[in-house]
Amino acid sequence: MWDDCFSFPDLLVRLERAERVGVRYEDEQGRTQILEAEGAFSELLQHEIDHLDGVLAVDRALDRNSFCTREEWRRRHERAQGSGS
Repeated sequence: MWDDCFSFPDLLVRLERAERVGVRYEDEQGRTQILEAEGAFSELLQHEIDHLDGVLAVDRALDRNSFCTREEWRRRHERAQGSGS
């Protein structure tokens, strides 16, 4: 997937994230809770938990070719959609 972050405006990073996650946390009363998430919410949770752990999207890039600007991504994406692929 392509991930973006306010830490690096206009930069997109290609990385892998799990489709589903289970997150264990403590609520306001100190009770352990488990939150199951999938899809976009799962991706968001992984992104934000990475921040809590001091990890940024750039640290998870698949390779050194996994970076592009938002404008570059739009050009590629719109071209791919326009070609029917």
